Amino acid sequence: MKQKLFIMGIGGLTGSKLAVLSKNDFEIFGSYNLRNPKLDFVKSFQLDIANISKTEEILSGVKPDIILNACALNNVDYCESHKEEAKKINIDAVENMIKISNVLGSKFVHLSSDSVFDGTKNTPYVESDSPNPINVYGYTKMMGEKIVLKNSKNLIVRASVLYGWLPKTLSSLSSSSMKPTNFAQWLIGKLQSNEKIQIITDEYSSPIIADDFARSIIHLVKGNYSGIFHSAPKIKITRYDFSVKLAKALGLNWNLIQPTSNKELGRNVVTALNKCLDSDKLTHETNFKFLSLEESFDMLRHQMFT
Repeated sequence: MKQKLFIMGIGGLTGSKLAVLSKNDFEIFGSYNLRNPKLDFVKSFQLDIANISKTEEILSGVKPDIILNACALNNVDYCESHKEEAKKINIDAVENMIKISNVLGSKFVHLSSDSVFDGTKNTPYVESDSPNPINVYGYTKMMGEKIVLKNSKNLIVRASVLYGWLPKTLSSLSSSSMKPTNFAQWLIGKLQSNEKIQIITDEYSSPIIADDFARSIIHLVKGNYSGIFHSAPKIKITRYDFSVKLAKALGLNWNLIQPTSNKELGRNVVTALNKCLDSDKLTHETNFKFLSLEESFDMLRHQMFT
């Protein structure tokens, strides 16, 4: 008999990939707020995770073996100017879900971010590095992690920059994450429209395609791992260089991409300059192998044109 996996946020980029990739191993349930993926193999529920009583009603009715939280208010700039809303989704809702999972005896899997770190380290961050967030989003993710880790059987998986291809049936809908589309899909749209865009050169990250991120999460869940794991390929690249490589791989006009800096963009939020994560723990302890950047771009190209 398959275990019941409940994916919170099944209409988002990672949530939808998780559902498709885990359908052969689990009985899938999921919640969505604004984006209904309409997957015929998923029993889905419309839910605002800030609604404590409704969340408890749905999860208690399903009694999942595993609750996987792919929900977050993850627009860094939006969180900076909407502190209470960020707290409500990234901290309070997580605390509520943890209480429910403890009562049900469910394993809780939480997705997190490099933003828990300050970005001042010269090398990629490892799981044992102490969080020191420098913006509201990072602070709320750190506090969410602390709540999750109170139960030693729970699992946290952090990613650096996440990108991928979300079908137009979903990407055309509003997102309650306040981030309507991921960086790569936004970039592709701009270049296809022949628009010039400015991309920063002073921020390094370890970007991962959502399909590979989802695959690593399922790998950890099936192995019943707990604690914190970083999920990031061995890449250290600026947003600008990543954008140029992606444009070239997809046959788009990379000359439209103009280099700039965070300061020149005039953002009202401070972000880390080193967002790179070290995933040796994941690869060495669990034998997981990441896709290369080239393999990831090939996958993205295939999804775009099918």
